[in-house]
Amino acid sequence: MGDSTLRDTGQPTMVAIDVWAQVIQRVTRLRAGITALFAVLVLLQMPTAQAFDWRAGADESGGIPVGAGEFEVDVPRGPVTIYTYRPAAATADSPVWIVMHGVRRDVGRHIAFDYYDTWERLAERYGAVLLLPEFTEAKWPTFWNYTLGNIRTPSLRPIPWDHSSFHVVEQAFRQAVSLTGSRQRKFSIFGHGAGAQFVQRYVLHSGGRHIHRAVAANPGWYMLPDDEYRFPFGLRDASVARSTLRSAFATNFILLLGQSDINSGGGLRNDPEAVAQGRNRYDRGHFYFERSRAVAARMGAPFRWRIEEVPGVGHEFDRMSPDGAALLAGAPVSGS
Repeated sequence: MGDSTLRDTGQPTMVAIDVWAQVIQRVTRLRAGITALFAVLVLLQMPTAQAFDWRAGADESGGIPVGAGEFEVDVPRGPVTIYTYRPAAATADSPVWIVMHGVRRDVGRHIAFDYYDTWERLAERYGAVLLLPEFTEAKWPTFWNYTLGNIRTPSLRPIPWDHSSFHVVEQAFRQAVSLTGSRQRKFSIFGHGAGAQFVQRYVLHSGGRHIHRAVAANPGWYMLPDDEYRFPFGLRDASVARSTLRSAFATNFILLLGQSDINSGGGLRNDPEAVAQGRNRYDRGHFYFERSRAVAARMGAPFRWRIEEVPGVGHEFDRMSPDGAALLAGAPVSGS
């Protein structure tokens, strides 16, 4: 036979090897194509950067975990612990709530007794991300440091804003947004008693620039929005600009009063400037609201504030908080 004849030797010839190589190559290409197609389909199903799942991996990446957590805000007086609660169903669009504790600030009890326990349930109910700053007596020993904002000394010397307790709250919100990828640009804030005094003053000093809603429940006394009295009872020597005050009056601020909060003792401040505001917290709240409305009218400023009352409740944080949370969520108070 000539050289063109294939002989059956039991071994593959060079032609057969070449044919099989081409087949294998085509199969490999087909498999690669299928793999690439599958990868494209997977990518199409993945969220874009704008739709990043805020809940995924927050724990591992140093963000705010689901459930209880904490982080620190670094300020000149030393780190401030921010206790957090994040519902499992929270998203990047969930509201951010900040709750201010009262005058009792024992670190061992965590944020003035049961503030956290009360508000974690409320945050879960309304799907809000919760931040609770803890201003310890060791670092913020007096009401000038915490409740009045630490913006002036008792001799009325001004203190830079980044040394203030107001700055701590703003920075806590900024860090929470960064840690979670939240799309919120404003926060809502609640305080009761001394915490409510903080909220009331923060609205006036900041002009409400970062506030979505603010609720001050049962404050004991107020910084009046005019200059009849010196700071901290009024704006004289407080250095609050007229434009800031106009902005404050336009803030969604709600004064929440317990109708039975009529005790004139029990730690209520009773120096002459405070007594001029009323005999008890309930009376002082109405005095402050009406005076503020009159000041806004004289200025020709928009006035978005409102006053709400809780029947049958006195100076009781735990009983005022559910209505406070409802107001932060845009819902009516009980009995409305």
